[in-house]
Amino acid sequence: MDGGDPTKLLKVHLVTCTDSAEFALLSSALTRTSVVGLDAEWKPVRRLFPRVAVLQIACGDSAVFLLDLLSLPLSSLWAPLRELLLSPDILKLGFGFKQDLVYLSSTFASHGGFDKV
Repeated sequence: MDGGDPTKLLKVHLVTCTDSAEFALLSSALTRTSVVGLDAEWKPVRRLFPRVAVLQIACGDSAVFLLDLLSLPLSSLWAPLRELLLSPDILKLGFGFKQDLVYLSSTFASHGGFDKV
């Protein structure tokens, strides 16, 4: 929500494929935002590093994106996510994000993972 208007709701976009309007909006939003909220979700499993299933990205006060990492090709997301995570111009917010980053890095290990934020 916008802090100035409690009735203004953010639009939530489910991103399940790369040839969708939602993916195009995500790509655009990531290049224009200066603040993101991040949260990763995974199915609890008994192995050391579970695969992240859903990545939630809130881009400033413009939109929220739910990325289905089980449907999307990880190769299409690795570079934009790496740029986002490495950019010193984008404030990254997340609760307990250190664990999320470990699992995200493991999920994207075949593409180089994410070793820095």
